[in-house]
Amino acid sequence: MLSLRPSLIRTGVLAAALVGLSACGFQPLYGGAGFNQLPGVEISRGQDRVDYLIEDALRDFLGDGRSPFRLTLANETAQRSLGLSATGIARQYALVITTDYTLTDATGAVIAEGRLREESLFDAGSDPYTLVSGASNAEEQASEAMAERLVREIAVALRQREANSAR
Repeated sequence: MLSLRPSLIRTGVLAAALVGLSACGFQPLYGGAGFNQLPGVEISRGQDRVDYLIEDALRDFLGDGRSPFRLTLANETAQRSLGLSATGIARQYALVITTDYTLTDATGAVIAEGRLREESLFDAGSDPYTLVSGASNAEEQASEAMAERLVREIAVALRQREANSAR
């Protein structure tokens, strides 16, 4: 009697699924000619810590290279308390980053633009250092999440641009 190993069965199912996806026109989001030109994109940003953190995370996601695109970012950061303890002291905060972005090509034509919002929560202990430390960690987390969302938004816009130019 023929016995198939589970790994062989999984490989066969995966191969069949990939053939099916390619037949329906499926293309990965992070690919294509436009997205492959993003490494090394010129980033214009403000001078705050969050601006630097978002740029740094974008460079980590996209890598180095030479790109015909320019990404302009305008970030706003706000911090608000979410509630008070019995003694009237805020113990939890929300850090909110709002980013307006514009991606342009070498001619200055706008490829994508929009506004994104990212929020990160943090706790504040009884001493002042925990508030500063928590806010710093929240900035890093929200900046990383914002960079991920920017990459996704730009990837979608570039994929749509490629699809429109193919028509």
